[in-house]
Formats: sequence, structure tokens, C-alpha cells
Amino acid sequence: VRWPRSHTPLPCVLKPPPARAKHVTFKDEVVPLGRPSRRVPHTEEGEKSGAGSVPPGLAPWPHAVPDYVVKYPAIRSPRQREGYKGIFQDQLAEYTELLGEVRATRRRLGELEAAMGQLPQHATRRTDSAFLEKQQRCEYLKKKLTHIKARIQEYDRDARESAVYF
Repeated sequence: VRWPRSHTPLPCVLKPPPARAKHVTFKDEVVPLGRPSRRVPHTEEGEKSGAGSVPPGLAPWPHAVPDYVVKYPAIRSPRQREGYKGIFQDQLAEYTELLGEVRATRRRLGELEAAMGQLPQHATRRTDSAFLEKQQRCEYLKKKLTHIKARIQEYDRDARESAVYF
């Protein structure tokens, strides 16, 4: 690390940054940069639309639709079905691994909370960002895999119903 001459590092204070959990991002999960505006839209006359119904400077948050609902529409071909199946199998392995880690951590937290319950005046804190991130990723993958599986089953059901039997 190169330090400017005006900044001399203190050896007793320097610590390496904490290791981050490995996270695999599929290209369908890339989120565009930027956040929705929190401003109230103005009309052409300069008046606030819906004046009085929304506090000044704030707009209601739109209902968020998970990205996988948009990126995985109804299946239309056997090739698309195989693609969905491949994505499902790839991410099922990640989900299973994450679920095991989350369950083990929850079990350990339960044991620690039980032990803390024996102590006088304890404060429960769950601020481990790596664990919270894993937990959120696990929940996201569960919903995404459920959606993809439903699309595959829907396609298979429609294919059976439209099959011609002689």
C-alpha cells in the first residue's frame, strides 16, 4: 500500500479487510445501476400531481416485481425448456449449499441465544452482514427456483394436453 507522505500508517491499527463470501452472479441477475427517484412528479402547469396525497418530496414506491418473473416468461419450445432446466439445476446446487449454511448458522444462533438467555440483561443483535446477505440470497434463490420449476411444469402440462393421441 502506498501512503501519501502526509499520512503515516500506524502498524498497530492496520488490519486486513474482512473476507467476503463468494457470490456467483448469473448474467440474468445483473441489476442496472441507479435508483428510482423519490421525487414527486410535476405536471405541465408546475403543480405536483396528487397534491396532498403524498408528502412533499416523496413518491410511493412502485410494487417491485422480481427480476426472474420478467426474465423467465412462459416456456414456448423444448429448447427453451432445456435452458430453464439447466439454469434450475445450476442454481439448485447453490441454493442447497446456501440453505445448509443458513440452517447451520441459525441453529448456532439459537444455541447462543439460549445461552445468552441465562445471562442477566442481554441484548440480541443480528448484524453479521455476511450472514444476512447469505440469508437474503437463499430466500431469493428459493423464490426464483420455485418460479422456474412452475414454468417447466406448466410447459410440460400444456404439452401433454396438446398432444394428439391415435
